[in-house]
Amino acid sequence: MYMKGGNAEYKHGELFRKFCLGLQNWCRTGKEPSAGDQDIKYYLDLQEKRLREHGLTMELSMEPEQDVLSVHELNECVSILGEGVSRFSKSLYTQQVTRKVTFSRDGEVLLRGEKCLSMYQTILDPDPEDKNIGRTTYVCPHCGSISTLEVLQDTGCPYCGTRYLMKELYPKVTNFYFISHGFMTEEMWKKKRKRLLLAAGCMDIIYMVYTLLTDASFEWPEALLALPLGFGLWLFVLYFLYSLWMLCRTTAQAGKAISMLASTAGSKKRITRKLKAFDPAFDYEYFEGKALSLARILMLSPRPEDCVQYQGPALSDCFSDVVDIQYRGGIGVRSIRKSRERIEVELNLFLTTTLDRGGKLREKDEKIRLSMYHNAAFPVEEAFSIVKVQCPHCSGSFDARNKKNCPFCGQVYDAGINDWVVTKISR
Repeated sequence: MYMKGGNAEYKHGELFRKFCLGLQNWCRTGKEPSAGDQDIKYYLDLQEKRLREHGLTMELSMEPEQDVLSVHELNECVSILGEGVSRFSKSLYTQQVTRKVTFSRDGEVLLRGEKCLSMYQTILDPDPEDKNIGRTTYVCPHCGSISTLEVLQDTGCPYCGTRYLMKELYPKVTNFYFISHGFMTEEMWKKKRKRLLLAAGCMDIIYMVYTLLTDASFEWPEALLALPLGFGLWLFVLYFLYSLWMLCRTTAQAGKAISMLASTAGSKKRITRKLKAFDPAFDYEYFEGKALSLARILMLSPRPEDCVQYQGPALSDCFSDVVDIQYRGGIGVRSIRKSRERIEVELNLFLTTTLDRGGKLREKDEKIRLSMYHNAAFPVEEAFSIVKVQCPHCSGSFDARNKKNCPFCGQVYDAGINDWVVTKISR
């Protein structure tokens, strides 16, 4: 359970913890975290269905190892719907946690992991002095219908009648991910130490009993005197073997990290520099979160071709074995160019996926290639959600989870007008 941590100094520390609790509760009940935005809820809904499709259950717990920390304010004022309309602030928060995850099928544990990680959350919050916040459209968390925040706050959802306070709608977590430390916490090391001591004691006793049974000249008094010495020797041997194993494991992990670092070195500056030249309002953290969000959605969707933010070839069962996706904290840039009216980018996303193949689960570090574009004539609207759309032809809003055509005028909706669109995703 997520029981401690948090610093009252930071205004979003409580929201950070609320999202963590919601994420753990989602594994048990299937109810998405209320602190997450629509993209996060949609991605988790897809993952829940994928797990159910594979007959799997997932248990998740996050034990905080330190207080919630504010990394930095990403943007003091982000324009969402154009100049003078709603404006939001965006912050990045982190906390060191011990993440424990267990995958089971029919009561049998197939995969269990425990790691010390840094959890990061990007939080979007409306400017408290913004006079136009009420004009922002929002998907009702209860029924999925679209209304303005002003309507939801004043009279409630006109479709399902649910009433809301503004604090129930905002702020929201718009992105989250974990990055490995590569080291153990004090609590994890205590557990390892106990296991080494127990193993050394068991090996010592077994060896002494075996010697007593097979060596007639070896007697009980000698065995009792030799027990402490034997325990020390076995502990030394086991600790040496464990250290050797850890060294090999760390070396292997370092090799993987070096490969990722070589591919991602300087990517943030390069992406920011080039895309700011095309779009002065470009924000890297939003871009990173959107690329990760779209990759998760497309990899877990049963029909990614129906996603409004995908305009690529059929993916068939390319990602049907993926049941969990963790971001490794790295994006590599392959190319950035402006082609006619489009800004096009090709990226490498470094992820750790949990795969279900032949009834067995295993984790794998993967490099996912992602090609995206957005219409250069329109700035990216950072509050855009995969389920919140305004048709440029008739101004109608509709749920875009499974619709590419506007239900009011029939025109094909080009998500590139508002946000990034994926044209290709592959392993």
